[in-house]
Amino acid sequence: MLKQLHDLGLMTHMPFLTPDENDQPVLIFCQTDESRVWKVHYRQPDGKTARLVTGLAADVSECSPTAWRDADGWHVTFIAGGAKPDPLFHLYRMDGPALDAMGKPVIVRPTRAGFVYGGRTVEADLANLIHVRQPSGEFDIELPGAFIYRVAYRADRPGTLLISGQWQTEDDVFTLEYDLATDQQNVIECDGRPAYKCTILGDQLLYAQMVGEHFESRRIASALATSRRAVNTAVRRQPSQVEPIVTQPMGKCGCRGRSAPNGVAATRASCVECVEKHLGAAYVLLTETLDGYAHRLRAIGHLHEAEDESQEWQELHAAIREARKAYQADGTMPDWEALGRASDAVRTSTR
Repeated sequence: MLKQLHDLGLMTHMPFLTPDENDQPVLIFCQTDESRVWKVHYRQPDGKTARLVTGLAADVSECSPTAWRDADGWHVTFIAGGAKPDPLFHLYRMDGPALDAMGKPVIVRPTRAGFVYGGRTVEADLANLIHVRQPSGEFDIELPGAFIYRVAYRADRPGTLLISGQWQTEDDVFTLEYDLATDQQNVIECDGRPAYKCTILGDQLLYAQMVGEHFESRRIASALATSRRAVNTAVRRQPSQVEPIVTQPMGKCGCRGRSAPNGVAATRASCVECVEKHLGAAYVLLTETLDGYAHRLRAIGHLHEAEDESQEWQELHAAIREARKAYQADGTMPDWEALGRASDAVRTSTR
């Protein structure tokens, strides 16, 4: 299934396996070329690969696709955003009779991770919380100390989540298999390493294998060997019982209840104090990387947090985003003085 994709020499990511009307596996995934903008594609059982026509702009990144099919046809959800002038990421849904005949995408809600399956909507904060909304009730799933990068599900067991992320104090990634009915949890490993952004259908497991020096330099690989280890990492909570660790207000920082200027709720409340907190942490960590400490991924995480916390202020947000992307791409250190001036300008304008 994957040889032809590999032969193209392009990066592929975010696999999702789901059965078609004949119970044959369809692979939905993300692919990018020299533009480095990810777009959703699909591969039919007959081997044909095509772009999922979303109608979104060329500079909009599309990721984390999921899909199911029922008597009404196909239903696809994915995350998209990151383009100027509005970089917010949203969960989108598309419906149609066939994957090559889908309707226009509709925004479900602002978020960087999540999906819709039937009457269930799942979304995640970047740090430590997943929100589950379904007809039987709402609840949160807390993963203390984790950055959450993707939440999907098993197409053959829709009540089982596949949560991928990274611990804030470690470099390793993980995928946690979580049964919504029983709370049973397993950490999945494949080919001797932690599974990352994997998909499972029956006895087949595909994952995003790192093939370059950059974190997102990946291609979809089929696991030759898999293992599971039972854990009790995640904790089920009542809605709003806890808040994301990195978004809890510090003193009088005022980050609760704010939104983007257009009135649409931002994926994170903008707060200049929190931006400065994360920029300061990234500065310390990146300075220590020069002395040989393995802090690269943690620093990127803090830059990402600062990026999310600054969505209300486009110039500051864009500057942080470009700094993060440059560091991830080739190790270019951020211009801390320029970021500091941009932050000071925001602080002055909000007084």
